[in-house]
Order: sequence, then C-alpha cells, then structure tokens
Amino acid sequence: MIRLLPRFLTAILFLAHLQTAFAQEPGSRAEEQARQQEAKARNLKTYVSPWIEQRLLAVENAGGFGVARGVVVKFGDIKRGSGFAPGIGYGYTTSGGGALAAKGVYSIKNYKLVQVSAQSPHFSADRLLFRTRARWQDAPRVPLYPLGPDPPAFRTDYAETKTEVSGEALLKPVRYVRLDGGLGVEWFNTGFSHDENPVGLTLFDTLPGTGADPRYIHSRVSGAFDLRDSEGYTRRGTLLSATYHNYHADSNGTHSFDRVDGAAEQYIPILHGNWVIFLGLWASTTMGKDGGQVPFFLMPDLGGHDLRGFSDYRFRDRHSINWTAEYRWYAQEFIDLAIFYDAGKTVPTRGALDFKDLHSSIGGGVRLHTSISTLVRVELAHSREGLRFLIGFSPVGP
Repeated sequence: MIRLLPRFLTAILFLAHLQTAFAQEPGSRAEEQARQQEAKARNLKTYVSPWIEQRLLAVENAGGFGVARGVVVKFGDIKRGSGFAPGIGYGYTTSGGGALAAKGVYSIKNYKLVQVSAQSPHFSADRLLFRTRARWQDAPRVPLYPLGPDPPAFRTDYAETKTEVSGEALLKPVRYVRLDGGLGVEWFNTGFSHDENPVGLTLFDTLPGTGADPRYIHSRVSGAFDLRDSEGYTRRGTLLSATYHNYHADSNGTHSFDRVDGAAEQYIPILHGNWVIFLGLWASTTMGKDGGQVPFFLMPDLGGHDLRGFSDYRFRDRHSINWTAEYRWYAQEFIDLAIFYDAGKTVPTRGALDFKDLHSSIGGGVRLHTSISTLVRVELAHSREGLRFLIGFSPVGP
C-alpha cells in the first residue's frame, strides 16, 4: 500500500495540471494565438522583385520594347541566318504616338543593315496608323540548297543585297479585326559566294531568277481576325490571317508573280494559363504571271525558324505548308518552358500541298518575355539531320 502512494500522488498532480489547462479561459488562448501571429508578422520580409523583373516592368509600363526613345542597343532584324547581330539605334516618340527611328546592325557573319523608319500619330481613336521606312541590307553568305520536296543535303551559299523604300497603312475598323496595306519599291542584287566550288556554281546557275537582279514594285494587302492578347506574346486566343502579295518586275515581266500567305493559330490555356497548348498552321503559294518564273530567293522556304530541327532555308520551292504543336508552362514571372513538334514541306505544285511525307523535328526551350512581348527564345531541336541550338527574338511562326 505504501509503495503505491508515490504513483497515486503523481496521478493526482497530472490530473490537476490537465484541469488547469482545460479551465484556461478561451480569451486567454485567443490572446496567445494573436501574440504568435504578431511575432510571425514581425519576422516576415517585404518581397523585393529581382532586378531584371523591375527593368522589364519599367520598359513595359513605358510602352514596350517597340517604343523608340533616345540611343538604344539593337539586336538582329537582318535576314534570317545572320547569327548574333548587335547594333545601335536612335528614336524619338511624340506624345501622340508619332515616331522617328534609325538603326544600324552588323552581325558576326558580316551581314549588315541600315534602316530609317517613321510612324504617324494614331488617328481615328487609335484605329488608323501609317508607317514608312527606307532599308538596306546585305547578306553575303545565305545558305542555298536544291529545290524540291526532299532535296539532298548538299549546301552552297549565295550573296544577296536588298534595298527597299516602302509605306503601309494599318486599320482596325472594329475590335479583333486588323487590315493592312502596303506599297514599296525593292531592288535585289544576287550573286554566287563560292567561286571555288564548281558544283555549287552549277546549282546556283540553274535556279530560277539567277542573275536577273529584278527591281519590284511590291504591293500587298492583308486581313486578320485576331483574338490574342498581344501580337508579341499571348497565352490565349485565336489568329486567322491571309496576305496577298503582288511583285511586279518593272524591267520585264518574266519575273513578275503573286504570292498568298495564310496562317491559323490557336492558344488553349489550362489552369488559368499556367499551361498552354499552342497549335499553328501556315501555308504559302506563288503564281507566276503569264508563265513567268518566281525567283528562288523569294520562294517560300522552311527551316530554322519553323522546322527548327533543320538549318535555315533547308527546303525551298514554289509552295509550302507547315504546322507546329507546343506545350508551354509558366515557370516563373517572365519565363516559360516549352516542348514542341514541327512538321512541314515545300513542293513544286499546289496540288501537293497536303500532310503527306512531311519533314519533322522535336525539341524544347526557354522563353523570356513580358506580358506583351517575346524577348528571347533559347531552344534545342532535333531532326534526322542532327541537333540544333537556336536563339530567336520573336514569337514562334513564319
């Protein structure tokens, strides 16, 4: 009995402690919880956005990367395949939206560009806009492959210089509808780049338009039904567009032709846009006037920017069709990750524009963007011809 006394006293003390704890007033427990929450709040730090996020937001709030203000650094915008191309530009923008800009760019492959452009203020409640530009570009080594739906991998290079003076008008008569018309004069000068390569010279000499160096009066009209949030970057919406081009060679009619480009794009958001499925389809077709030729350097082409697993200009002919499927997901602010599948072909006749025997590539990449602009795309793509690393400064598309 005496041996059980210590255990009995211990049990009594434990029960007394429990009674005191349960007898504590509800108000006292609430006060203790409030004190704990206050202590946590004092330890919380205010979120400070990273430096790059601050810069991107500042640029976007000021009107985006397309707004010209003072002396700026420029990249790219020469003919595709130029490689890394830094340059310098200057711009002035009025309060009404008018702008004057000039830039010069030089690439690591000796490509060159000089351009002066002007934009009118916005008219009719921002529905009407006029633009004009004078542009000179020199591309000394443009990749050149044989024509056809499945040409051999033999490559040579040609040189191309283009001078352009043009103007255009853009009209938005109603929401989601965009109309565009332009007129300009374009001079082309082409030549063979590899005098030491007789096989390449033979290929160059047999292509339509070789040595013609035509001067064109180029007119175009286009229409688009556009439900996207922005042309430069979006996570939802639909685009349906068509553009008609007329290239009239003023020297003679043998190289005059028409061209029609069509596009259909669909962005399907999942979980409030954290994931996006993108589907795009593009097609181009050309028509020579009175049996005339379409110069090879103005034919539709695929490779590099659309069939990303193939080199630039890998496929070229009178007509083309290609499509892309992408799965994108939001990694963090201003950064998307993506995986993609591309497929397409070029053909000599319009009747062969179907989905048979397409060349394909797969890959993935990272995109840096604002809410309205794509800044940089870094991608790896694979096809039957190997692995390619790509850097782009525009959305996916033709």
